[in-house]
Amino acid sequence: MKNKILVIEDDRAISELLCMNLEAAGYETVAAYDGEEAQRLLLWQEDADLAVVDIMLPGKDGFALMEDFKKKELPVIYLTAKDDVASKVKGLKLGAEDYMVKPFEMLELLVRIEKVLERTGRARKVLTIRNIMVDMQSHQVYEDGLPVSLKPMEYDLFVLLLQNK
Repeated sequence: MKNKILVIEDDRAISELLCMNLEAAGYETVAAYDGEEAQRLLLWQEDADLAVVDIMLPGKDGFALMEDFKKKELPVIYLTAKDDVASKVKGLKLGAEDYMVKPFEMLELLVRIEKVLERTGRARKVLTIRNIMVDMQSHQVYEDGLPVSLKPMEYDLFVLLLQNK
């Protein structure tokens, strides 16, 4: 139900920080620490909604992975220390949705992720309060994981109340 973000970052401390903050913001994360591992995840295992990618990775770099991202139609945000204009232009021309330079503000990254997911039609809006979850995309309400049947007006009112506590 949650959006899945693939975090491809060779610095484990940064990767763990990214994953922790993304999970706190309601995303599911999968981490890869080098280009080959990322490629394997992309091609064989993971069905992610977006990738946050460092460019300078061991093995296959972030630019070289773009072909694999395009095959999966996976939006990419480059998050890298490469702050020269040539790298930014190259990343965006290769097809990245966004390009951020380290050091970065986590809140800014979260907003950029949200906007890319919305722009690409991959945003999964989920409201969760205690044991109740509302999937805004499918208009389904779940209590303790079980579906709750609501009429359209009841659903709209329930969502309105949840959004305006």
